[in-house]
Amino acid sequence: MALSSDKIQSAGALLACVDAVRNAPALAVLLGTFAASGLLLAMLAQSLSRGQAATTVLYGLLALTTAFYGGNAAGLLVMDDAKGQPRRSVASALVTSLRIAHRLLGALLLIGITYAAGAFVLAVVLLVCKTPVLGPVAFTLVLPAAVVVVGLALLAVPTVIVPLAAPAIWDGADTLQCVGRLFAIARRRLLDVVLMMLFVGLLAGVIGALVMFVVLAGGQTVARLSAAILGPEAPADQLMAGLFGFGLRSLAGAGVPVGAKAYAVAGVIGGGVVAAAGMVLPGLVYLRGACTVYLAQADVAPLPAPASPGAPVQRTEPRPAAPRGILAPPPDSSGLDTTITMARAPLQPTEPRPHAVDVDLSLDEMEAPAHCPVCRHALLHNDRFCGVCGTPVNDPRSTP
Repeated sequence: MALSSDKIQSAGALLACVDAVRNAPALAVLLGTFAASGLLLAMLAQSLSRGQAATTVLYGLLALTTAFYGGNAAGLLVMDDAKGQPRRSVASALVTSLRIAHRLLGALLLIGITYAAGAFVLAVVLLVCKTPVLGPVAFTLVLPAAVVVVGLALLAVPTVIVPLAAPAIWDGADTLQCVGRLFAIARRRLLDVVLMMLFVGLLAGVIGALVMFVVLAGGQTVARLSAAILGPEAPADQLMAGLFGFGLRSLAGAGVPVGAKAYAVAGVIGGGVVAAAGMVLPGLVYLRGACTVYLAQADVAPLPAPASPGAPVQRTEPRPAAPRGILAPPPDSSGLDTTITMARAPLQPTEPRPHAVDVDLSLDEMEAPAHCPVCRHALLHNDRFCGVCGTPVNDPRSTP
């Protein structure tokens, strides 16, 4: 069976998700978010060890807030690439994230309420099935329908709701539009979205495996070479552990020999940067894939065109009928002048006449026709006698 052009284009767009690793602004935002959240979590652990409950809660909230808004800012930068639009600045992405990211929480809350309401309805239906006579018969019909509906609803959570809710917000949807569109996608395109998200997850996993290979191969070589050149101040085991995100405290707790020399500490810090980048790159690919899958379902429930802020709402009201007859208003002066000008314009002959002579005379310069004083017959300009009664005429132009 031949594949349609839309399916081929969707597959090509999903394969293009690997280009997300080249999105330097989004990578920088995610790395900064990862570093800031990690620092806040380290401060949380320190406050927890000291028994400072209020400070622990504060650091926990700050870490969650930083991760939430920073991740949304990176998602906005990834969405710009997925839509083929000019990439916004990092500052603009952060400001937009602070302005719209809370819609995601509202959408997830509404979806949770909807699922809870569905569970309540199912519980009521099962209670109805407890009736003595009709209960077993009703349960025979309710059981298969409930299994299918509940199974599909639960399948939509990890494949549609969770991965596509944030891209809907990044695309400009508000809370209600996000919820409505996610439910429309789950109702009409669930199988397509499940397969596409599985492909995106596989693609992100392949990128993660490649990153892991690069870190292992490069880390082993560089760590052993550094230990051979720098000496015991740069132990290879500590450098390799730093490449996988282990700090000095975690290494000491695991029984790994920890050196407090400058090179050892620098290796742990540099290895932490490599570990953060290795975890962020597959995440970028997954975000780009989720945005691509969401945009591929744009025809399910298209969003209305956003109106510019402050623009007046256009309302179409019926126009009153124009008065006619004697109540009609007079024409404007421009139209009247045009009509008079056209009436005064001389008629042009369709064919030129060879002996015609055009003479411009005003009404005052034109002479009145002459008549015979006796019979009032019309006279020509050169007549000296009337052609009817024979009366001599001296000057026809002076005849009254």
